[in-house]
Amino acid sequence: PYTVAETGRAYASLQQAVDAIGDRSGTIRIASGRRRDCGVQTAGSVAYVAEVPGQAALDGGVCEGKAALVLRGRSARVNGLIFANMRVPDFNGAGIRLEKGDLAVSQSWFIDSQEGILAGEDPAASILIDKSTFTRLGTCEGPGGCAHSLYIGNYGALTVRRSRFEQGRGG
Repeated sequence: PYTVAETGRAYASLQQAVDAIGDRSGTIRIASGRRRDCGVQTAGSVAYVAEVPGQAALDGGVCEGKAALVLRGRSARVNGLIFANMRVPDFNGAGIRLEKGDLAVSQSWFIDSQEGILAGEDPAASILIDKSTFTRLGTCEGPGGCAHSLYIGNYGALTVRRSRFEQGRGG
């Protein structure tokens, strides 16, 4: 279900595809369907692209008790993906957990999770969210306060345009 565009090689798991790119730049094409899978990017610049926008979903799989995509490489681009049903014990289960680097998200949908995108601190980096939808996200159930559709720490720049936030559940 995961193909690294530059090599044409297919992988059974998202993590295998991310590891194949390593510290380089590459694009992972994600086939249509729902998968309980996740990946941690620790280096490089990776694009996560749905082969058919709106038909590839990461559904409920979280890495490191954080998110479907845990990002701490140079940069990441996400296009056309659905992130659904992310839940973890600390009530911060996110579609994307951005810990470092630039992020660009477009035509993606975050739905029925504790968080949509949760970012830490990287004052030298930027985040762009375009044409994306955040639906039924957030919760105030946990002991640590509320979770949100979009929660951004100390980042250099955040731009959100042509996006929709609907039916929030707290935070």
